[in-house]
Amino acid sequence: MKNKMKPAARHLAAASLLLLAACGHGGAESGLPLRIEISHVVGDAPLQLGDSYKTAAGDAWSAERLRYYLSNFRLRRADGGWFVNPQSADSSRGYFLVDEADAASKQFQIGPLPAGSYSGIEFLVGVDAARNGAGAQTGTLDPARGLFWTWNTGYIFFQFEGHSPQSSDAGHALTWHTGGGGAPARSVFLQFQSPLQITAENSAELHLHADLARLFDGAHVLRPATLPTAMDPVAAAEVADNSAGLFRIDHVHTLPKAGLAAGL
Repeated sequence: MKNKMKPAARHLAAASLLLLAACGHGGAESGLPLRIEISHVVGDAPLQLGDSYKTAAGDAWSAERLRYYLSNFRLRRADGGWFVNPQSADSSRGYFLVDEADAASKQFQIGPLPAGSYSGIEFLVGVDAARNGAGAQTGTLDPARGLFWTWNTGYIFFQFEGHSPQSSDAGHALTWHTGGGGAPARSVFLQFQSPLQITAENSAELHLHADLARLFDGAHVLRPATLPTAMDPVAAAEVADNSAGLFRIDHVHTLPKAGLAAGL
């Protein structure tokens, strides 16, 4: 697995090109959707909200709330090209809000993907710059979802709230929010161990693990004593970097066409 930190603009441009190409061919979509399922873990164990865990440095922490946006999905084809997941300028299609407290939010579909062989998947943790600066929107991007900063134009990309005895905040609270106006979303690329095959009759289900241990011990070592609160693009930059390192592919399995929902 290899994570790459790249600007969100590249994803938006690629998505725009795909939409233009679709318009040039009557906008018809063909193929099968790819189902994605996300499990939150700490190491190899399932994350339990409210349970206590320890970092490599010995700091204790618990998670009370975990929510974040995933968007701008792309799959790399075996020939080096890309399939860009369709997004719509007038809806929240292609923008997914994942919430540990909502089991349904941790399973969704992208596509439809043309039949072919794919070597990896890429996505943003957050919302691309164009939509982040477009004001209040609808669907998963509706401010009523609670991840829109009215005081600072833009969306909260990644929201982690919990507790740590080492936190000096009231109630030993631990509050990390990334995103906001001008903040770049972080990019993740995951390589498949073997090519993912999409045919006219079979798609796949991709199981991802998001390891919360890596939020503390990732690209940066984060200590609750020195960072009890991070709620602006500058203070939360290292949290944002670490959020992109949470994800790994657990496994992929074939999913027959009959097992896929018609809606996307």
